[in-house]
Amino acid sequence: MSFRDIVVYLDAGQHTANRVRTAVDLAMRHHARLVGVDISTKAALDKAGRDAALAVQREFVTALQGTNIDFEYRRASPEARTAEELYSHCADLLVATQTNPDDRHLSNPAVPEDVLLSAGVPMLVLPAGWRAENPIGNNVVVAWNFSREATRAVHDALPILNLAQKVYLFVYASNYSEENEDIRDIKAHLERHGARVTLAGWRDRGETDMASALFAGLDREDADLIVCGAYGHSPLSEAIFGGATKTLLGNVSMPVLMSH
Repeated sequence: MSFRDIVVYLDAGQHTANRVRTAVDLAMRHHARLVGVDISTKAALDKAGRDAALAVQREFVTALQGTNIDFEYRRASPEARTAEELYSHCADLLVATQTNPDDRHLSNPAVPEDVLLSAGVPMLVLPAGWRAENPIGNNVVVAWNFSREATRAVHDALPILNLAQKVYLFVYASNYSEENEDIRDIKAHLERHGARVTLAGWRDRGETDMASALFAGLDREDADLIVCGAYGHSPLSEAIFGGATKTLLGNVSMPVLMSH
């Protein structure tokens, strides 16, 4: 398995340059085609920010010059809301950034949340302050709970897990034991795909929640990426990243690869 098509979302905000550099690095590593989708809003084209919005395509193309990456620029309509209108269905991976209050008016509000829930495609969500020179995918933590969403996320992330130096399988359960058959099964399954897996479980004794336990483990594991399932409910007006997923995205200091 490998990524062949990667979509990175573009806008006139302050975090696009680092997002594009991260997507370029992933495309080079996985020999993938990179599509930059401009999701600028009508507000971005107002007089005050018009020059920055009009420069989005030029800056994307400039970032790809000198590489051997097959790439394409596309512009989504400011009214686009569906995964189809935002060019997500023909991708193996989407790259976006957490919603930033300072420039959220510049970027289509369907990204990242609505697209993640509706596209059926994994999304790499970068923290708002992410710097492109930081590594992604060397030491990966998989948040595993035997759910459909976690299963989907693990399989979607296999191209990254296969190349990782270490994969930490984090399991939060009251009966956690490295000897449990189901724990051994998922570890062996990932290893058969080429991942280098280390168990990093946490026995739930009611003293802390899953997200807090996970972040405590991250300090020990020197991780640079979290892989986890995304949990959402219908209608979309409900809190999309409920429970532990909302906590992960709200407090994360590193990228998260999510699948729904």
